[in-house]
Amino acid sequence: QSDQAHWPGQVREDLIPKDQIANREMATLSDLRNTEELRQACGNVVETAQANPDYARWGDDLREFLAEVSAADLQERASEEFQRKIWTDNPVTSVGQGQVPVDGAIADPDFRGWFAEQSLAPLPDASEARAVRLDEMFDELEERLRQYTNRTPSLKMYRVLASLFPSDFTAVSHLRKLKQLHRAMFGNGGGRGPSCHAHVLGRLRETMGPASDDLEAIANRMRLPWLLYTHYVAPSDDERTESPKGTPGEESLVPLPAARRRKGLTGVTGGRQALLNILEFCRDGAAREDLKNHVKTVSPRLKDNSINTQINAITSELNCLKLDGDRFVLTDRGHAFLDSDDSGELMDWLVTRILGVDHALVILREEVRCSRPEMVRRIKQVNPGWTSNWAPRLILRELREFDMLDWDSSDIVSLSDAGREWAERIHWKPEPLAPENRAEVVKATSEDENVSLSLPAFPEIRDEVSSHGHFPEPLIRRLHSGVWANKRRHFAVLTGLSGSGKTLLAKAYGKAITGESDGHAEQLCTIPVQPGWYDPSALLGYVNPLQGDSYIRTPFLEFLLAAAAAPERPFTVVLDEMNLSRPEQYLAPILSAMETGDDLTLHREDEMFDGVPADVRYPSNLVIIGTVNMDETTHGISDKVLDRAFTIEFWDVDLAKYPRWGERTLNSEHEEKARALLNDLMKSLRPARLHFGWRVVDDVLDYMERVTVDGGALDPAVVLDDVIYAKVLPKLRGDDSQQFREALDNCMQVLAEHDLTGCENKVRELKDDLESTGSARFWR
Repeated sequence: QSDQAHWPGQVREDLIPKDQIANREMATLSDLRNTEELRQACGNVVETAQANPDYARWGDDLREFLAEVSAADLQERASEEFQRKIWTDNPVTSVGQGQVPVDGAIADPDFRGWFAEQSLAPLPDASEARAVRLDEMFDELEERLRQYTNRTPSLKMYRVLASLFPSDFTAVSHLRKLKQLHRAMFGNGGGRGPSCHAHVLGRLRETMGPASDDLEAIANRMRLPWLLYTHYVAPSDDERTESPKGTPGEESLVPLPAARRRKGLTGVTGGRQALLNILEFCRDGAAREDLKNHVKTVSPRLKDNSINTQINAITSELNCLKLDGDRFVLTDRGHAFLDSDDSGELMDWLVTRILGVDHALVILREEVRCSRPEMVRRIKQVNPGWTSNWAPRLILRELREFDMLDWDSSDIVSLSDAGREWAERIHWKPEPLAPENRAEVVKATSEDENVSLSLPAFPEIRDEVSSHGHFPEPLIRRLHSGVWANKRRHFAVLTGLSGSGKTLLAKAYGKAITGESDGHAEQLCTIPVQPGWYDPSALLGYVNPLQGDSYIRTPFLEFLLAAAAAPERPFTVVLDEMNLSRPEQYLAPILSAMETGDDLTLHREDEMFDGVPADVRYPSNLVIIGTVNMDETTHGISDKVLDRAFTIEFWDVDLAKYPRWGERTLNSEHEEKARALLNDLMKSLRPARLHFGWRVVDDVLDYMERVTVDGGALDPAVVLDDVIYAKVLPKLRGDDSQQFREALDNCMQVLAEHDLTGCENKVRELKDDLESTGSARFWR
């Protein structure tokens, strides 16, 4: 359906005469701020409308009603019958979404008497003073109605006041639409509701001349702004959530298909009041950095990336902000919500543009009551990509925040009065999102989720890993197969010789499985484990004990949430030196979740706390690779960890395959002497597992190169004596054993053969210590 004026019975494009379509298309070119073009536009829409019998019937009903109202005296106006008629059977506009009950007020003689007197009180003659008095009357009426209902019946109030003061109100009773029309005619959204009506009617008087005092002319002037709105102002394309269907209030919602909708709600930290605060800050426009600083002021605990997420949510999910050049400004919806604090101003967008919202309302419309876990389960089925309960819970939380849902102490969810009104407007069957079809090389699918994870073929992974360092194909295949052998538990532990490339392999593999030559930075995270991690808070964060409304987030938590939100992509976290603390302690809930598939509980606050969900499903696309060194500063790995991990040991280092021979500016003869020495030391120390890895080789050769550049000693034996003393000998430690004795003997022999006098003397001291004390340590 294209954007047009629809009268009752005319909804479809093919039911509109071609000449009317031509008039409409020509009208869309008009600028309503230009007096001549506004006059032309008024003529076009009136000519089009007069040819429609439904428009004529609306006019007849309106004139008859206005005649009845104007003829009623004070006693009649104070009667319950009269009040019920103007509040519930008023043809100025259809009731439409204005379903807030006012029965309590209608039944109260005191309210009826007061309102009858107000309706006959004289108004000032001057237009501005008259509009101010009507603003005051609107406020007084709203204040009195609060004792009968906890919601403001804005639409009903406008149409009732319009029936009592028809020369001062238009038939556009919906404030947001009225302000959109005002913006089209004046370039701004206008002021209060009655004042806004007065400005629009005043502009029409200037352009078309004053309307006569007969009821037909008054009724036509009331309806003219509605014609202008539907022809020229009503949003088009993706911004259009409603299709005008007849008199104001009869608009039909226009839903987007599931594939084009936003995938759930993020929400605003701090809820409704925080949202209103942010919108107020943007009332006159705000630069991005200023807005980010203000959001930080409203919610000090938010991190920078979360602040951007908040702004994007207000812009795209709630349609309350938009960019105008380099400044954020309020949309018409944002203005309307800010001025009214009425969630109804957001609901047409949420119901037609956000995946899952219409499902939630329809489920409760049909079943009346449902447990919250069951609601979460059913909403989750809408999108195969929602592998955790996070998105469904946020939808329910936001609908409750916007007064659409209630739930009791037993966690039973039901529609509020406002929620039921919106549920009744959903005239379509909510559509789930169809699963995506992907061409996959390797698939890893969780046991309980119908989401496929795409991985590159192994040859691509092998080539990418090999480009980062020398790793034999069997080793890479062992890691790959071990990680993906279980459908959910993708956990490997790389242990062995320090400096042998464990961390390099883990990171290279994490990059390789993204399928990109350089990897995706957001899909790889390295966490250096720290001593003193005694519980999971080091990884999963915790509620701030000093600031109870904030959550201390960690890089691992951010990474975990990102993985849960993108189940079709692999995410790899490297826990570097994971046994500096006890893994079974800080990994406890993660080990349990990867085994059982249960949710990870992050806190026991609300469903969402400081942007952190209460729990999240363990992501089956998450790979954890831990590196382990075994020395006196580390802890052993418990069976609880080993039972869940695929372990690969790194002890054998082939110096012939060191990838950087010949790449430095070293004299080739000097480098060859270093190579021979390192080979001999490796053979002598390997039986006692005192040998070294690639890092030591790098350090030795880098030191030799640096000495040469600085003009130091030219004798390679002197240089090697210094660097081997510093990089290899400190690792020589152990208790008395045959292997340790032989290692020291062989090492001393190698050092003597290569003329490393200082090193030879140090090893001799170690041998003496071993003889006298039964143990030897470089550090005495």
